[in-house]
Amino acid sequence: MFSSHRAIRIERAVDLIHQRYSNELTLDEMAAQACYSNWHFVRAFEAEIGEAPFDFLRKRRLYAAAYRLLSDARISISELSTRCGFQYASSFSKGFRRQFGMTARDWRAGGWQHWVGEQPWHAATQNQPARHTLLEHDAEQVRLVDPQSFSIEIVPAQPVVYRRLRGLWGDCLNDAAQQTLRDSPLPLPLCYGARHDFLHLRGPVESCYDLCVPVASDYAVPPTMGRASLFGGRYAVRRLAPHEPYLSWRSVLASWPNRARHVFDTRRPMIELYGWQGEHLCCTALYLPLAMS
Repeated sequence: MFSSHRAIRIERAVDLIHQRYSNELTLDEMAAQACYSNWHFVRAFEAEIGEAPFDFLRKRRLYAAAYRLLSDARISISELSTRCGFQYASSFSKGFRRQFGMTARDWRAGGWQHWVGEQPWHAATQNQPARHTLLEHDAEQVRLVDPQSFSIEIVPAQPVVYRRLRGLWGDCLNDAAQQTLRDSPLPLPLCYGARHDFLHLRGPVESCYDLCVPVASDYAVPPTMGRASLFGGRYAVRRLAPHEPYLSWRSVLASWPNRARHVFDTRRPMIELYGWQGEHLCCTALYLPLAMS
């Protein structure tokens, strides 16, 4: 569960971007969140994340819009641009076309599938041996389930310590997560996995997965461990029966009605609950964050 001091500080700024991307964010605010001067923050952020802070913020906004277009058939493009932090609809339209090579309307109408098929990482995932195929990337493994199998629940906030795993997917992510849990100094009756992005749209290189262990609210977190709060709001909860196959987030999104009263809330992460089944940690529930449409 341990990370470097610099990584912990920079990830606090990343968390701020995830939570407040729909609002105006200044360099001063992001740098203060990481306890750096502006000059040092920009360089530390680029070293840890691989891109400049405002490039990361711009992509966060555009991908949030891309996800919302696929999960909410009611929202207008102009309203979506405002909710995703763009002051002008024209700025959003230009940015979306530059990022995805098409208009937001074309993306919503199915153009996203063509875009995904042209991404270099898409071909790489399809060429993996069958047992390594990532469910999130394989359209043939999308499993539709009855929306009635989800329950809508208000879940209270849960303090956690976490380690953020970047650029890992499939077996590599599983191995890293297992090693992190083995090295954890905390008891592990259960743990959570939190993800802000759909891998079939973001790509495995940009995979970002938070491995979280619940702690008491007064737990003294060491400086080399990240601290966050999960939940705190409305979720569509899908509990998996014992020995039921894992349900990918791509399947969850495809199964959720895009004209429902509640829509996917892109400001909060999707959460997986893991518990022990014998000697193995298995996913037992999925939590899709919801907002009113």
